[in-house]
Amino acid sequence: MTVVCVDDHPILLKGLLKSVRQLLPDASIVALANADEAIGFAKENGCDVLISEIELCGVDGLTLAKAVKKLNPKVNIIFLTVCDEKEHAKEVFQIKPSGYLLKPAKQEQLALELNNLRYAACAV
Repeated sequence: MTVVCVDDHPILLKGLLKSVRQLLPDASIVALANADEAIGFAKENGCDVLISEIELCGVDGLTLAKAVKKLNPKVNIIFLTVCDEKEHAKEVFQIKPSGYLLKPAKQEQLALELNNLRYAACAV
């Protein structure tokens, strides 16, 4: 399983990477600071789970999710964001993510989302 974590805040990205590594020790996990890098990685290597902030500098997380979903329609998307769902509700629901968490999220909340992925079972 390949998990791509995207956040443009280095400290938050580092914390997310640490949490995902603890929850999914057998997964291939990559942490990237922007959507362009994530799209390039997904094109080259594939992506089973995308965990992304919505508010990214440059290309936003919603556009990123749509691009990765075009590459792999069965990608599991989890938004981990500071954005209130109401701001982007229509677009979020069109993407049909596996999960949506508001920051700061606890590791237990992330584990719950990873255990309830839409397309692939993932025991945490």
